[in-house]
Amino acid sequence: MRGKIGIIICGMFVLCVLSGCKKTPATEFPQTTPTPPLNITMTPKPTEAPLTVAPSGTTELPIYTISGDFTELTAVTALINENEEITERIVTEAVVEALADNAIYVKINDVIKNGEVVIVDFNASAPPVSQVGASIEGLILDAFGQSLLDNVDGCNGVSFSVDGGDYASGHFEFSKDDIYLRR
Repeated sequence: MRGKIGIIICGMFVLCVLSGCKKTPATEFPQTTPTPPLNITMTPKPTEAPLTVAPSGTTELPIYTISGDFTELTAVTALINENEEITERIVTEAVVEALADNAIYVKINDVIKNGEVVIVDFNASAPPVSQVGASIEGLILDAFGQSLLDNVDGCNGVSFSVDGGDYASGHFEFSKDDIYLRR
């Protein structure tokens, strides 16, 4: 019986405590007077010349590079001198610069156009031949291949070599006469 009385007394105590709690309505808080809005008038700046995307004297060259998360090819636009003929060397240099923007420093020994095939000769001490994994190596090769096929007139295939010999890294091996990408 004592246990039941104790429970009843505790329950009544809790009810008394809870019923004493009273929520203060929001209207009882002190009201602040709203600050009047500032009277600011914005006048547009007069434009002196139309905005241009590319500096004058340049032309856009669509190329490929590796995305910032290193998972896929990304199309970007390189700017080249408008008087410059688009050659395999210009395209290759643009891809090297685009890759450098993602801290991938490729070293090219030479770029040779042999008929309808462009051969890119890489330095063995730098990416894509060394210092990168297989997936990034493949993306680098794809960036060069796609950029050359898309931009160089008469290029119907792309091959790669290392220091003048066959292409061999820790991940890929093929003869410099093998076509990596074809149109």
